[in-house]
Amino acid sequence: FDAAPLAAVVREIFPAADLARVNDSPASILVAGCGTGQNAIIAARRFADANVLAVDLSRASLGYAMRKTRELAIRNIDYRQADILALGSLGKRFDLVEASGVLHHMADPFAGWSALAKRVKPDGFMRIGLYSERGRRAIVHAREFIARHGFKPTPSGIRRCRAAILAAKGDELLASVTRNEDFYSLSGCRDLLFHVQEHRFQLPQIAAMIDRLGLRFLGFEFPDSGISAARYRARFPEDLALADLGKWDRYEEENPSAFARMYQFWVRVPA
Repeated sequence: FDAAPLAAVVREIFPAADLARVNDSPASILVAGCGTGQNAIIAARRFADANVLAVDLSRASLGYAMRKTRELAIRNIDYRQADILALGSLGKRFDLVEASGVLHHMADPFAGWSALAKRVKPDGFMRIGLYSERGRRAIVHAREFIARHGFKPTPSGIRRCRAAILAAKGDELLASVTRNEDFYSLSGCRDLLFHVQEHRFQLPQIAAMIDRLGLRFLGFEFPDSGISAARYRARFPEDLALADLGKWDRYEEENPSAFARMYQFWVRVPA
């Protein structure tokens, strides 16, 4: 990304959205469940002059994140060990809270989302990533394959699992798993196929949670240079803001791999 203020980034992603009262000053950003720091580093580079607080429960992950941040000479990230459900103790609110790839691994994803929503300033934003039930069908299928064959989440078990999946013939769902780059590293494959807890969602469920939290859906963010948005726009030209979750649900039903990675979307907290 070319670094730009938060307000400019949001306006560029969602040009048709009502973005009155967007704060143009340098942003305060919370990255929840930062893991090994990838999302925190991206945020620090993406948003000009931002101050980023990145939190995670794992000391090992935080140690790796801090080492990589130092190597990249990034100085606007502060790392802390913290539980998402206990972030009220910070006594601080943020212009943007990011939680991508963490809520769906919590025992109660809604409780986590609710706790994070309380950390957003009025008129602030959240960038959320959640697994799609339809989009993860290949992963679910692969996990059923793993259970049938009794592969264990050990280095040798993961290697045997990968070999068996690569050797499987005539199974397109298994073949699609091998096209995910995470499949080819031990840590990536463990997280992809052996994670002990995972929740998956459909868009009506997400719409209901957004409504319960009193948030406003702005739209999805795709890493494909506008290809997905253009396809959706061609299917539903009447949705000028690309923000009708009912229509997006119909679109995903027709295109089950549209959110194969996850739903990545922005919402806004009311004033």
